[in-house]
Amino acid sequence: MKKYLLFMIACITVCLLPFLGMAVRPTTVSTENKAMSSFPSLKSKDGTLNLNFFQDLETYFNEHFAFRNELIFADAKIQTSIFQVSNVDTVTYGTDGWLYYTSTLNDYLGRNRMTDRQIYNLAHNLSLVRQYVEENGSDFILTIPPNKNTLYGEHMPYYASYIVEPVHNVDLLTPKLHDFEIPYADLFQLFRKEEEILYLKRDSHWNMKGAVMAYSSIMNALGYPYINYADSTVSRSKDTDGDLNRMLYTLYGEKEFNYNYAIEQTYAYTNEAESVEDPWIETAGGTGNGSLLMFRDSFGNTLIPLIANQFEKAWFTKEVPYGLEVLMEQYHPNTVVFEKVERNLSEYIQMPPIISAIKTEPPKAAEVAKSDTTISMESLVYNFNYYKISGSVDENFLEDETDIIVGIHGTYYKAYHIGSNQYEIYIKKNDIQTYPVEIEVVTKNQNTYKIVQTKKIEEGELLP
Repeated sequence: MKKYLLFMIACITVCLLPFLGMAVRPTTVSTENKAMSSFPSLKSKDGTLNLNFFQDLETYFNEHFAFRNELIFADAKIQTSIFQVSNVDTVTYGTDGWLYYTSTLNDYLGRNRMTDRQIYNLAHNLSLVRQYVEENGSDFILTIPPNKNTLYGEHMPYYASYIVEPVHNVDLLTPKLHDFEIPYADLFQLFRKEEEILYLKRDSHWNMKGAVMAYSSIMNALGYPYINYADSTVSRSKDTDGDLNRMLYTLYGEKEFNYNYAIEQTYAYTNEAESVEDPWIETAGGTGNGSLLMFRDSFGNTLIPLIANQFEKAWFTKEVPYGLEVLMEQYHPNTVVFEKVERNLSEYIQMPPIISAIKTEPPKAAEVAKSDTTISMESLVYNFNYYKISGSVDENFLEDETDIIVGIHGTYYKAYHIGSNQYEIYIKKNDIQTYPVEIEVVTKNQNTYKIVQTKKIEEGELLP
């Protein structure tokens, strides 16, 4: 009986240890790239009783219980060492200890690949951006970092036998970018021809040597003079704690070798940014090439120290959707760079950059057609200074390369193509002076135009 009692006490102690240990060693550092919650209050901000107190308390405990990171690490080591699988949904455990970002799996397998219509829409939207940027006197460049398993899929687990289609969205997009004359720094071609592995084993990004190559490709595509850091003194050290490594093994995963370049940094932060992880960064002090506005994601972390050195002023932002027009009107950059990783390309046809719609010629000999096309008009959620006019076009009137035009009081605009059969345009509220707003939706197939819907919207029907 005594040994059973001791066993029960031991079990209860183990169960209580994470809770009791919070008094002396609570978990204060998260490896999940998010802010940790604070201890909840019994009262809400308005002074009323916080009805979610116990739910908030559960969240607080789950994030702060003692030895959390150590326990997660121990579980991860057991799962990967014995069962060769990841215990974290966001990380895929590959062969030879390689780690991959799970969100890239569909791209790798060729599942849910974009249709020809969606590929056209993606290139079309980027062409509107290029036109807007260039008409406002700035240079434009697009670049797309490859997913890690697009380049180095040989270390993916058993998934290889489930590949549906080896051709990637980017492979289909590239010729369309050429057709639309969109300036493009092709990182896929660059990395695919290199025999050396240029991505990190336990991170979703390129190593520093890969970053230097990507930087050179961007500067070459712009045609700007730049410092070729490939000729700099290079060393290697085992000091990189990859993002996937932290997700899976918390703070205790094995670090890996990376390249270190002897680069003299002439730029400095001019805002309150503390690191390349910050969502908004301003720099000054680089040499030549005027000013730069760069929309970027986490692949830009390693590019910022390289690129900022080449511009007198630079602004780097992670915001989505891109507030392009507002930032260009505020900063008047000489150069605009769009950098977005392969796995997130669909954002350009789901949340396109915010610019006032670009005018186009009135449709010629347009035929009025009866269709199920829809029209709506409302304030743009991301910026209430704009109206968004949007809807879906009857698919019977859409081919792979059909353009959509929206007319407002007889002035016609090129629409963003959203998804497969939807459209959007953004109009500044100050530019709408006459009510009701008379709207036409027109499809264009080569030189054939069809008016597929018209609508009048009264001022009182609009949201503020």
